[in-house]
Amino acid sequence: MKKEVVIYGAGGHARVISAMVKDQEREVCCYFDDQGEVEDVSIVPYQDHIYPDALMVLAIGNNTVRQRLADTVSHGYATLIHQDASVAADVATGEGTVVLARAVVQANVKLGKHVIINAGAVVDHDAIIEDYAHIAPNAYIGGGAHIEKGVVIGAGAVVSRFARVKTNTVVPPLTVV
Repeated sequence: MKKEVVIYGAGGHARVISAMVKDQEREVCCYFDDQGEVEDVSIVPYQDHIYPDALMVLAIGNNTVRQRLADTVSHGYATLIHQDASVAADVATGEGTVVLARAVVQANVKLGKHVIINAGAVVDHDAIIEDYAHIAPNAYIGGGAHIEKGVVIGAGAVVSRFARVKTNTVVPPLTVV
């Protein structure tokens, strides 16, 4: 496993990812951000020749932007699981996916590419979470549920067992589906 990581993004989610990387005794080499003038010299516009062998995490909360970036950058991707998360051994996890602190991912779950399982979220057995989805803090995904590509499940929302949430749907916080 490579120790060097580059982070695309410089906002709040990037700071959370940075702390997780450092907790795993890896090094954050730099931050990429294309949002205009930045005074911090460790934040630069994306360039594929900067730390080309480092693995990248797309630390962007917006699913559409995260997907667009994944389609354009040339770095390889790190998959990160917080040391205080509980992830069953048989979980299939796509590249670039992050599972944050106190999240629980149960047996036989499939997580796509560049998925965010945020702090305290629970994904129950046999669920499928497709690429670029974001399961917000303290949300619950029931057993056998299917979350399609690009879905946002809001904080504290509950997706019932065997429910299917269609592509790019935004489920508001505290909603029951």
